[in-house]
Amino acid sequence: MNWKELEKRKNEFTDVEWQIIEYIKENIHHVISMNIAELARVTYTSNASIIRTCRKLNCTGFKQLKQKLVQEIENQKHVKQSVDFTIPFYSSESIVDIISHISNLYKESIDIINTSINPNTLEKIIQTIYHANRMFIYSIGDSKVTAKSFINKLIKLNYFAISATDNHEELTISKSATSQDCALFISYSGENSNFSESFQILKRAGCKTMIITANKESSIARKCDYCIILPDMEKNHKIATFYSQHAFQYILNIIYSLLYVKMKKGKKI
Repeated sequence: MNWKELEKRKNEFTDVEWQIIEYIKENIHHVISMNIAELARVTYTSNASIIRTCRKLNCTGFKQLKQKLVQEIENQKHVKQSVDFTIPFYSSESIVDIISHISNLYKESIDIINTSINPNTLEKIIQTIYHANRMFIYSIGDSKVTAKSFINKLIKLNYFAISATDNHEELTISKSATSQDCALFISYSGENSNFSESFQILKRAGCKTMIITANKESSIARKCDYCIILPDMEKNHKIATFYSQHAFQYILNIIYSLLYVKMKKGKKI
């Protein structure tokens, strides 16, 4: 079943028929073990609606549709899947399938991110952090959890890092920054009104600024001293921040590792 092609043909189906198709797509592993009456019940439709839908899908009936679904499942076992970073799995899939999808997401994430890392930019970021008296870190939501882990690692290096967004005090904290400090913004969208205001305060103080984001067109990214731009793989209807937080964690671990080496050697990397 070519689901992408079906999306292009959506206007050929009634709302009821499309409702059936969407249920089948999301619950393919369950549908193959259902009879037509059970599918009608869970989709709040009728046997006749399902038959009409099957025929529009070039099947003689529900039995042939199930045969095609079974064949699709078998075919997918032998094909390397491209990861959907927004919805990496469906509720109808088995535990083994979901484990495989998440594993592939993490593996492909690293491969994709590695192609976007600029070693020269990374070296300048390490130099900036190393020579700064303090680093102010700006993050919210899930990104703050990732940032907290990074700060905890920096503490082990006796490096003074401050989570500026705790208790929504970023504007007040930003005013204490000087030209001897640096600031790191961690934001997938790169857009936040408080971040923008804090950024202006930091720039007026002569504070070096850095950002890790997937939005190179954000107001901060365009004016930052150094940017790490992640490939934008996650869309708005995501079921969780699997990719973005894995990406942030990976980049921050690289930064920590390089900083660790530099602090231990006490010389340029």
